[in-house]
Amino acid sequence: MQHRERAVQGWSSQARIGRALLARGVALIGLCGVAWLVGCGPAESQTVLRGTVLEVKDGDSLVVRLESGPVEVRMHAADAPEYDQPGGRQAQAALRQRLPRGAMVTLEPVEQDRYSRLVATVFKDEQNVDQWLVREGHAWAYRHHTDNVAYCELEEEARRARRGVWALPATQRIAPWDWRARKRDPTHRVRDYSGETLERCREALRGGASKSTAAVTPAPPRAQGSTAATRAEAAPPDPACRIKGNIGSGGRKVYHVPGSASYEATRIDPAKGERWFCSVAEAERAGWRK
Repeated sequence: MQHRERAVQGWSSQARIGRALLARGVALIGLCGVAWLVGCGPAESQTVLRGTVLEVKDGDSLVVRLESGPVEVRMHAADAPEYDQPGGRQAQAALRQRLPRGAMVTLEPVEQDRYSRLVATVFKDEQNVDQWLVREGHAWAYRHHTDNVAYCELEEEARRARRGVWALPATQRIAPWDWRARKRDPTHRVRDYSGETLERCREALRGGASKSTAAVTPAPPRAQGSTAATRAEAAPPDPACRIKGNIGSGGRKVYHVPGSASYEATRIDPAKGERWFCSVAEAERAGWRK
């Protein structure tokens, strides 16, 4: 859900994980075992973060307290109805019930979006919550963000069973991306997904490709910040934001400006809570020091 706030009100700006894109690891998210068991645990080779739920903001975004502080999370592959559209409040209520305040969750980071939110796949008790939302009819497969056909299959299952939004009248079953587009442009043509087929959904997936939905064995979550391979530093999404916010082994937060002695040697890893800043003032407000 396209949340319009740029920051989580009432929390320090150090809570945000930063603007740098997170390098994608090996994705092994799919259907596990029998059909009713949705999602596997995080992939063995994927960096994961662990934290506790502070707040469910809407049907597909929440605030999680990590070791580095609170961060707003946008679920990666599930697109729930906007709060002001039919099904939006029901989606929020369902997610709040599944992820109550204080619940322990595991995050597979994907990237940082333009609203400074961490885009991630969310797991609770080894269940993929993104997939659970789609299966229960509280979200669409987010075709523009994922290439995993499991989400198309789960959406098809929910549509056939008339769960969640699929129980609404056809005129109210508007895909969230169409709802947002129509608010920006009243002439936007809304598509009816009532007759959507699995093949059309697969073709609409990001890149037009599809991943296997073969069952895989859930892997135990890896420690926060760990990874199977050395990750390359991602370039800042905004070329003007080139100040590096590094976290040392002792937890000391130090920023490095372009041209300084350690700048080139410093690598930013958003999965550890490191981030890019647009100004020295922003870095210092977030708790980093020179």
